[in-house]
Amino acid sequence: VHLIMEGHGPDSSAAMSAFFTLVGTHGFHVSMGLFWMLVMIIQLGVFGTSADVKRRLTYLGLFWAFLDIVWIFVFSIVYLMGAI
Repeated sequence: VHLIMEGHGPDSSAAMSAFFTLVGTHGFHVSMGLFWMLVMIIQLGVFGTSADVKRRLTYLGLFWAFLDIVWIFVFSIVYLMGAI
């Protein structure tokens, strides 16, 4: 909101458009991951450690690790290379 109030919205430049897109996409994926974690906590309480719950927990772990790797890559390319 602060950036937009200063006139640096997604329509002001390609860099700001990329910034808002990347941050918004990352925020969406983190929110979905946290929601998935909440669902898995509930499923663990209801179903225990059944084979299906263990499989879903494995998928959640893979999703979260993939999200971290992608964010490190994006951060390195977009922000660190942009600072050079």
